Amino acid sequence: MSLSIGGVDVPPGARGRGYLRVSEASTHEVSVPWVAFNGPFPGPTLCVIGGVHSIECTPIEGLMRIIEELDPSTMMGRLIIVPVVNTTGFNARTPYENPWDHLNQNKVWPGDPEGPLTKRVAHAVWTEFLSKADAVVDAHSADLGEDATRGVFVFKTDDEALRGRMLNMAGCWDVDYVETTAVAGNTGEVVPRLGIPCVMTEAGAPYPLREKDAWWFAKGVYNLMRHLGISPGDPIVRKVPVDPESRRLYATRGGAWRKLVDVGAKVKEGQLLGSVYSLVGENLQEVHAPYDGTVTFLRTHFSVNEGDTLLWLTRV
Repeated sequence: MSLSIGGVDVPPGARGRGYLRVSEASTHEVSVPWVAFNGPFPGPTLCVIGGVHSIECTPIEGLMRIIEELDPSTMMGRLIIVPVVNTTGFNARTPYENPWDHLNQNKVWPGDPEGPLTKRVAHAVWTEFLSKADAVVDAHSADLGEDATRGVFVFKTDDEALRGRMLNMAGCWDVDYVETTAVAGNTGEVVPRLGIPCVMTEAGAPYPLREKDAWWFAKGVYNLMRHLGISPGDPIVRKVPVDPESRRLYATRGGAWRKLVDVGAKVKEGQLLGSVYSLVGENLQEVHAPYDGTVTFLRTHFSVNEGDTLLWLTRV
């Protein structure tokens, strides 16, 4: 069965690619890139998107590797990839908010076809890609001045069957634990609105882009395709702890964050993890581990404000 995206037909057993026109800015057309693999045999559709936060590049690199090497000739179903959702932010190398309208692309789903450009992009991706999928993966890394270990999140729901499907999807990545996160204008809106299971992955930093994190993400997608029956082979679905204790340690003073650990570090209760200093060299705050655990998120930028997250410590 042929697959049609934005007027482009992708026949069975083939790969297609293109740009979906969304809207028009003052100086250029706004479009979203896509690549689709349409297997010759019937089966489910997996949609994987990246670049919702435009400089979270590690999973984008992972998706590029899948695009380069995946052969659709034995697939039973479809894989649709949107490597970069926020293309203007990607071009401008802008973190956090979209430079068009200062909206967070991850807070506006399912979008609005008559709204500002960020919401129009969300509406186009939702309508053309997400709503047509049987399962969705939203791929992230840490953002500017941040670093993160390899984690997978499932979205909160009271539907136990749907939650079970998401936990099985999450277990397709090599992780030590899975966390539950809220549906709050993010891509997780597909869970309550459409009944589609969705997971969010997070690994790596914008720079340097680590080879091992890009491959971790790509291998997880391949394993998920086997789990869903899209690709032949036996999947590995890990059963790992769900929602272990995790604590946010934050700056009580503004200044310079002089960290003493790296992301992924295993630390002991009471261990000094870093300190916040004034710009004239006064030690304003020492940060100690409240329990044995793993640093799963780390602020790498030197400058911090009062209230900024310094790290997350997870009991794993």
